[in-house]
Amino acid sequence: MSKRPRIPVLPDLTPREADVVVVGAGAAGLLAALSARGAVAPDGALRAPPPGAPTVVLLTNEPRLGLKILVSGGGRCNVTNARVSERDYDTDVPRQLKGLLRGFPSAAAQRLFESAGCPLYSEPLGKLFPRSDRAQDVLHVLLDGLVAAEIPLVAPAEVEGLDPPTAPDAPWTVRLAHGHNWSARRVILATGGKSLPKTGSRGAGFQILAALGHAVRQPVPALTPVLFADASPVHALAGLTTPTVLTLAAADAQPEQLSGRKHKPTARAGGSLLITHHGASGPAALDVSGLSARADAALTLRGDFWSLRQPDGPWGPYLELAKPPGASLPAADCPRPPTQEAWTAATAPLLQNRAAGVGNALAARVPKSLVTALLQAHDVDPTLPLKQLNSQHWRRVYLALTQADLQLTGVAGYAKAEVTGGGVLLAELGKSTLESKLAPGLFVCGEVVNVTGRLGGFNFQWAWSSGYAAGRAAAASLAG
Repeated sequence: MSKRPRIPVLPDLTPREADVVVVGAGAAGLLAALSARGAVAPDGALRAPPPGAPTVVLLTNEPRLGLKILVSGGGRCNVTNARVSERDYDTDVPRQLKGLLRGFPSAAAQRLFESAGCPLYSEPLGKLFPRSDRAQDVLHVLLDGLVAAEIPLVAPAEVEGLDPPTAPDAPWTVRLAHGHNWSARRVILATGGKSLPKTGSRGAGFQILAALGHAVRQPVPALTPVLFADASPVHALAGLTTPTVLTLAAADAQPEQLSGRKHKPTARAGGSLLITHHGASGPAALDVSGLSARADAALTLRGDFWSLRQPDGPWGPYLELAKPPGASLPAADCPRPPTQEAWTAATAPLLQNRAAGVGNALAARVPKSLVTALLQAHDVDPTLPLKQLNSQHWRRVYLALTQADLQLTGVAGYAKAEVTGGGVLLAELGKSTLESKLAPGLFVCGEVVNVTGRLGGFNFQWAWSSGYAAGRAAAASLAG
C-alpha cells in the first residue's frame, strides 16, 4: 500500500452540476460515491465504472480526508466484524436494518478491501483489521478507488442546506456556506454525526434533515465512557480491568426480575470493563453508553462481576488471555445475573474453609480489591468468617457481586464518543434504498441515520452497507 492518501486530482468543475452529489466524505460517503458511480461490484470488489455511469461529485467540509477512519481502532481501523446481524444495533426498524445489512454484508466489506490489496485478520469476537495494522491502508483503498472511478472530490466545501426541486425535472440545489452552489439530479447525505468533532463531525446533517421535515431522534454521545458518582462501589479502583456484565434497567427492578428470563433491560453488555477515576471505559461500558446517555432517575446501571469469571461460562475462553478481547459478547451470549440459588451453588466450592474471611474466600474467583470494595459498599465486613454470615449477609454478598448499583451519573461527551446515537428515523427512509420518503431524490446513509452499532466494527459495517445501498439506489433512480 502507498504511504499516504492520494487525494484525487480535480478536473475543471464548472459548471457545478452532477448527476449525483454526495455530501460527506467519511466511510459512508466514500462508499456511496463509489457505489453511485457503479464502481463497486455486488460482491464488494472495486471495478471500473460501466459505460454511461452517472457523474458523481463528492463534497466534504474537512480538507483533511478520512480523519475518523484514521483514528479509529487506535489507528488500526476495525473495518467490520466477521459476524453481523441487526441484533448488534440500536435502531427504530430492526427488520429494515436486517435487509440493508444483507444487501452488502460483512463478506462484501471484506472483499472490498482484500481485493484491493488490503488483507484483513481477525481478533477474538470477530473484529477485523487490516493485516498491516494501519488505518491509512483502509483509507488508501477508498481514495484510490475515487481516482480510478474519476470521482472528483471538493474540499473544503461546507454544505449548509439542500433545496428540493421546484419542478418534476428540476435539480436539487446544494447550498454551500460560501456560495458556489451545486446542482444535482440526486443527492446523497452522508454528513456523519457529532462524535469526535475534531474530525469534522458537527451534526450539520441533523439540521438539514429536520429542515426538510424529517423526524430526528435526539442525538447523544455513544461508544463513550460512562460516569459514576463518588459513591459508586468501584470509585476507588481506577486502573482495574475486569470482565463484567452491565445491565441498564429500571431502578425499581427487583433482583429476581433481573435474573428472570422474561426481563428485557434497556441495555445489557458483557465484556471487559476498565474502571477509571470518573467512571468506566472498555467494551462493556462503551456498549451501554448510548442508551445510558438517555437514562434518567428511573434507570440504574448494575454490574455483575461474577458471571464472566466462570471458567465454563461464555467468557471462559478469554480469561487467560494476556489482553482481553476488544469487544463484548454477542447479545445472545450475554448472561443475565444468576439467581441467588444458582450463585450459592456456584460459590460452594470456594467456601469449604468456614474459618476463612468471606473476602479472602471469594478472592479465589474475583480480584480481592474488587471483592473488598463491593462488600464494604454493601455493609459486609470482608474479614467476617464464613461461619458467622447469616442469611441477610449472604443476600448482600450475592447482590454485591452480581447486581451492584454503580451509581451512573451520565456519559462522557462527543469529544470522546466514537459514534453518535440517534439520527433521522430509519422508518422515514426507503426500505432498501434509503431514499427520503419526504423528499424524493435525497438518499441518506451512515451515522446521520438512527442506527448505532455496538463496539467491534459494526458501525463501519453500517457505513459500508448503507453507503452501498444509497449509492446504488441513487444511480438506479436516474436510469429509471
